[in-house]
Amino acid sequence: MCHLILALPLLALPVFWLLPLGAALPLYGAILALTAAVFVLAVIAMRKPVRTGAEALLHAIGTVRAANGGKLMVWVKSELWSAETGDSAIAVGDAVEVLAIDALQLRVRSLAKAGAAPPPPAEANRLFHSKGERR
Repeated sequence: MCHLILALPLLALPVFWLLPLGAALPLYGAILALTAAVFVLAVIAMRKPVRTGAEALLHAIGTVRAANGGKLMVWVKSELWSAETGDSAIAVGDAVEVLAIDALQLRVRSLAKAGAAPPPPAEANRLFHSKGERR
């Protein structure tokens, strides 16, 4: 569908055969401007960060709900995920960052170990509940 819209100026060329030049030029200019606007909006949409799917979880901040050595249950973006980490010192309540996704298991790291202070609980929830975008 997008390719048809971008080909609209080419498809609108017969307007010069059907209408007088005084009427065809403004009409063709409007079609050209509409096509340019759609193209610009499409480029802007393609450059926006991913909001859904596995890619949206990368670098998301979550909270550890259960810890058993390197195996964790992590609350990320209002979902409970199974996670693993190389650091066995992570405790329940610690803030973690998602590094990778392997099938349905997250690989995480502790934010306290990375030198970053964990966000307050209200701040962590607000990060992902404002229009679905991370602030």
